[in-house]
Amino acid sequence: MNISKISHSNVLKLGWGTFTTIAALAIAAPSFAQSAVSLGRNFRPDPATLAGSGGGNVSIASIAGISDNCRGFANAEPNHTITLTETFPLLDLLVYSSNINDDPTMLIKGPNGIIICADDESGGRNPQANRRMPKGNYQVWVGSKNINQSFRYMLSLSEIRQK
Repeated sequence: MNISKISHSNVLKLGWGTFTTIAALAIAAPSFAQSAVSLGRNFRPDPATLAGSGGGNVSIASIAGISDNCRGFANAEPNHTITLTETFPLLDLLVYSSNINDDPTMLIKGPNGIIICADDESGGRNPQANRRMPKGNYQVWVGSKNINQSFRYMLSLSEIRQK
């Protein structure tokens, strides 16, 4: 629903109970911006994009439980949950930001102990992971090289390698 297009007559018909519920939901909403998406092979549009706010104060290496290329800081909770309904021969995940001063990093945790850390694979500053991905649930954290540095980003998902 686009709020800017609501007429006054529609707003008045909602009633106070609706506004109380909306206010309670806004207060109860977590402070991190998590989104969930479910994908099957040949999804459209390709690439699919998810927006978010990256960065935080928790070491990505500590979330991953390994240190291999796991750099940066993120929130304790994942930014995105991706459910793959079938195995993908190739799924490419690319994080990018419009601000050249942002330096994002990425952690992906998947089924069967899959852990992927990414940093600066694409264009020298954007984290990218492309590989075979078995079906299952994946959690994605987007971090920043600097602790407590927050920034807006896009996560692009494609069945072909992105540049």
